[in-house]
Amino acid sequence: MKVEPNHVYVSPPGGHLAILGGTLHRMETEKKEAPHLPIDYFFRSLAMDQKDKAICIVLSGTGTDGTLGLQAVKGESGMAMVQQVQSAKYPGMPSSAVATGLTDYVLPAAEMPKRLVACVRGVTGADAKDFPVAALAHRP
Repeated sequence: MKVEPNHVYVSPPGGHLAILGGTLHRMETEKKEAPHLPIDYFFRSLAMDQKDKAICIVLSGTGTDGTLGLQAVKGESGMAMVQQVQSAKYPGMPSSAVATGLTDYVLPAAEMPKRLVACVRGVTGADAKDFPVAALAHRP
């Protein structure tokens, strides 16, 4: 599926999503895979596909999913934004991401959209209304 601006994509149960050439692909995984880390998988594919244009955002969640993927995004000079631990209902994922020391921004979730648009505008010169947003959500 081609990634379109102003859309939210929800990961279906089972398997992983990857982005390759700006296109989402559902990748089958072994049923016995443990632990199941779909955010890391997606962020790593995002880093490889988008290089320094990759932006990852880690929100409330349990465990450490997203941390290895954030490291991959930063390894390609992408941007990493993490929800402020104190504002997260489940602080595991944000805490793990912040502990890497690689995050560009740590903010309450409500402040993230404004900062994201400002960052992209600063890099691209684009007006906020011209900034196409595509998001991926994981549904356990």
